[in-house]
Amino acid sequence: MINEEKVILMTRASLYEEKSGKEQLKISRYFRHDYISLQILYGWFFATICFALCAALWGACHMEYLLDNLHKMDLKSFGMTVLFYYVLLVAVYVCILYGVCSYRYYVAKKSVNSYAQALRKISDIYTHERKRAASGSVMEDKHDDFT
Repeated sequence: MINEEKVILMTRASLYEEKSGKEQLKISRYFRHDYISLQILYGWFFATICFALCAALWGACHMEYLLDNLHKMDLKSFGMTVLFYYVLLVAVYVCILYGVCSYRYYVAKKSVNSYAQALRKISDIYTHERKRAASGSVMEDKHDDFT
């Protein structure tokens, strides 16, 4: 006989694995610190590339001004200004990224815990069915011996 509760739990678990659970199961395999550190490292790398591309684009747009005033410019203060903007951009981005990754990790852990609880319920149902089947077969054997 089919256990409806087991079928419902297995269907929900399967849908979770196929849809929203893929990414959350990947996230939950990491420790919190490791996941956030890795995401911040990726974020720093891509923020640096983004800043370099934006600086190159700004330089290309203001090329005439830069070439005309290059000999008059204080390159040390210009470099310090560029460095200040780089550090500011990376610091703000990393702070935002830390908050986002912390939230993602929290949501993933909570979701995976509910998924694991559903799997435990399925396992308990299987264990209960095995015990019932084992005791039922013993009872049938005893009954057959007496007849």
